[in-house]
Parts: sequence; C-alpha cells; structure tokens
Amino acid sequence: MENIQSKMRELFGHSCYGYCIAYLSGKTGIKDLTKAVLEGWYKGYIDDDGYVSKPQLFYNYCFGKDLVKDVEKPVYKPEPFNQIVCFEYNGGTHFVVMRDDKVVFDPYGDSNSVKYGKATTVRKFIKKD
Repeated sequence: MENIQSKMRELFGHSCYGYCIAYLSGKTGIKDLTKAVLEGWYKGYIDDDGYVSKPQLFYNYCFGKDLVKDVEKPVYKPEPFNQIVCFEYNGGTHFVVMRDDKVVFDPYGDSNSVKYGKATTVRKFIKKD
C-alpha cells in the first residue's frame, strides 16, 4: 500500500526553493504558496522529493508569463532587492528570500540553516530577450 503521508512529507519537507519562487511572484499566504507548489509538482516542474527540476518553467508559471529562459547560480552578495539565497549547513542546503542581507521569507520559519549556516549562492533568473 502506498504511504501518501510519507510522500507528502518528502515533497513539502524539501520544497523551500519552490516556496521561494512562489513568494517572489507575489504569493504570501500559506494556501496560495502551497497551491503553487502543488501545481508545480502536478505539472512536472517540481519532483516528488520537492526538488525544483525546472525552475525557469516554474518561475514562468508562478508569474503567469513567459519571462525567463534560464537560472544562474552566482556567489551570494547582499542586494537591495528580493533574491533567492541558498544556505549551506551540516551537509545540506536550504533556500530563503533575502533583501539587504536580511531574510524576508523563510519557508521553514526560523531554520537552523540560516541561524548556523552560510549564504553561498543566489538563484538569478535570466530574462528572455
């Protein structure tokens, strides 16, 4: 028998990047954010384990427009605008949205990755010409 609850723990437990993309698109409530992640999973942009395998397509879906063609991963530096930042801690990664070197959205609430880890890279979405 399939363990649906276990699969959903896996999906939502590792969906921080997806939640951050949805947040950047203007979604803020837990229901709207979660709906976007579920729809991204349903459309194949997010894998069963929560990994966003097609971030540019999920970004375009969340924004409702065909805006970006690719994603780059430059080294983190503080910026005066919202950006998705990858933290590394204890062998794992976690994504949050930061502005001016301050976390403005953490899908985990108050993650140990942010408390004890290090901001390493950002996800820079490359716009189409």
